[in-house]
Amino acid sequence: MESLATWVGRWNALSARARFAIGAVALLAILASAAYGIVLHPARSPLFASPLYPGQLAEIEEQLAAWNVPFTPIDRNVVVADGSRNRLLLRLALAGLPHEHVADSAEALAGIGVLTPQSVVEAQTRVGLAGDIERALRGMRGVRDARVIIAPARRASFADESATPATASVRIRSIDGMQIDANEARGIRRFVAASVPALLPQRVTLLDDGGHAFDAVASTGDAAGARLQKTLQSALDRAFGAGSTIVRVVEERDPATRTVSTLTRAPYGAVALSERTTSESYRKGALGYDRASAQRERGLAQRRVRESFPAGTLRQRDVAVLVDARRIGDLAAIRSLVRAAAGIDTRRGDRLVVEALPFTQSRHVTRDGWWLAYGAIVPLLPTLVELIAGLLVLRAMRSPLRWAARAALRAMRSRPNAREIGGYAPTQLRGALRDEPPHAAAAMMSALPAATVAAVLELYPPEERAAILRNMARTRSPLVPSAEEFF
Repeated sequence: MESLATWVGRWNALSARARFAIGAVALLAILASAAYGIVLHPARSPLFASPLYPGQLAEIEEQLAAWNVPFTPIDRNVVVADGSRNRLLLRLALAGLPHEHVADSAEALAGIGVLTPQSVVEAQTRVGLAGDIERALRGMRGVRDARVIIAPARRASFADESATPATASVRIRSIDGMQIDANEARGIRRFVAASVPALLPQRVTLLDDGGHAFDAVASTGDAAGARLQKTLQSALDRAFGAGSTIVRVVEERDPATRTVSTLTRAPYGAVALSERTTSESYRKGALGYDRASAQRERGLAQRRVRESFPAGTLRQRDVAVLVDARRIGDLAAIRSLVRAAAGIDTRRGDRLVVEALPFTQSRHVTRDGWWLAYGAIVPLLPTLVELIAGLLVLRAMRSPLRWAARAALRAMRSRPNAREIGGYAPTQLRGALRDEPPHAAAAMMSALPAATVAAVLELYPPEERAAILRNMARTRSPLVPSAEEFF
């Protein structure tokens, strides 16, 4: 409080022009800063037109933070820049966000009361249980969204009716580029069966987004190719860096059981199976021609082999590897690595293709000295603009400020000067105070004895004497000066 009172006293000791100049400079600086912030600050608006649920809002905030997009969370929505709103909505739609809100058990049973019918309670319980399962499936690897329908078990009401077991239908929407293999599909069935009372895993129907069932043949074939593709891609990424290669695996498998019968014939030992001889002769005297032929058949060994191939047996495997020509040049190493890891068999008809192509990618900016200078200057631009604006204002008002500084110095020296001139005669005091304004003369004479002050005031003209007396009569100087003191 003492320091505040000291500063207030110094402020009141300044003249009206000095206080007006300082206030004008401060006001101009504030207005310049506000205008600069308004001009550079982009217009912002809510990202979504309707409010979000807490779970949806958490998904959006997590995704925007992962994309390094600036946003401001508000009540059930987020605020982003107007220029990036449409682009963010498109990116979120492509990513499948936000997920459709599903009610969990707590939300579904929130409206249940004592008088609620039992049928309504059972229906809401199924809705809440399906919502709990859907939310749990969304967190699994490769699953973008899920939809669950539960049909509970029903007992037989009459003797001629049979009981109906509990069943469930699950539709899985997988993330682009990822497939669910047989083990994952089996795990989903077991998870759903364990969540519903009296439900067996074999009574859970699992479909993909295209309506195809995750049966044993499809899982064994498609999932095996996807698993091999994932294995090759991870190995190449680990060896040559992520994004340097693209691997695709296509496998052809038998859709049904196939039987192949092979018949093999071989002779006994090293003798041919059959032998045929022909002889011819001519008779000159009787003018005759004789021809004889003979054929000998020997025994052979005959063997018939019958092979049966079950459904899903691999017929042919094709592997294609695209390599970024800008980052990798040793194609032979990649070819040998993939051939060994994929088990390429040329006798079966497998094919391996490795090609180098320049990938389309963003240009890497060289972090040179100019870039570092640019990065150091740009964050300081607002401060530099405000500093330049303040210097221009000070330059324009240097004359009033110089006058205010001089007046402040005189006011600060007024009390020591009053103590120093206390021993002088009234005429000498009047000469020392000749150039001082009335409020400064009043401040100096307030520290003198009353007789000396009265003698000095007699030497002033009546108008100046009255002004000095008015200033001496004040206990303190107001923050806002009067019109007479200002002019």
